[in-house]
Amino acid sequence: MRKINHYLIAIAVSFSISGCATNTGGTGSLGAIDQGLSSVESAAQSSRQILNAGATAANDPAGMAQIGLVDILSHRLGVSSQQALGGAGAIFQMAQSNMDPQAFATISRSIPGMDNMLSAAPAMSNLSGNLSSLMGDKNNSLGNAAALAASFQQLNLSPDMIGQFIPVITSYVSKASGQASASLLQSALTGR
Repeated sequence: MRKINHYLIAIAVSFSISGCATNTGGTGSLGAIDQGLSSVESAAQSSRQILNAGATAANDPAGMAQIGLVDILSHRLGVSSQQALGGAGAIFQMAQSNMDPQAFATISRSIPGMDNMLSAAPAMSNLSGNLSSLMGDKNNSLGNAAALAASFQQLNLSPDMIGQFIPVITSYVSKASGQASASLLQSALTGR
């Protein structure tokens, strides 16, 4: 044991002497160690900040909603958070009008921030009922599609974006609430 301690002391002294002899403004061995320790400390501090932000979001229901479906839509489709929030809300409004209230309540409970999405959606116009009755559409699907397109236009989104929103939302519902709920949602949106 004593022999090991002597070796360790000899190595430490050797490092110190060589570090002092080659230390030119922090570029020697000790300078490199200091820089390395500084980098490790900086990385640890950044990691703590990320973990704290995640913990804060997990404890804040509004934060969880922002991490969920809205962020996925925003990142995948290249739309703003407000457009993603309103577009998802408009799609859920349309689904709600075509679904059994209990089925929609099941989906709604499994989606964080559903109330925020529904309230961010532009008001569905009365165009849906008028257009459907003119066209003889008993299921109201044509009118709902027209109202949904109008809602997307109010969000400065092309109505073509509806076809990009629906698969992302359906996939999210499938993971959050199960495939049966996703199928019900898909049927409510497509009329099939």
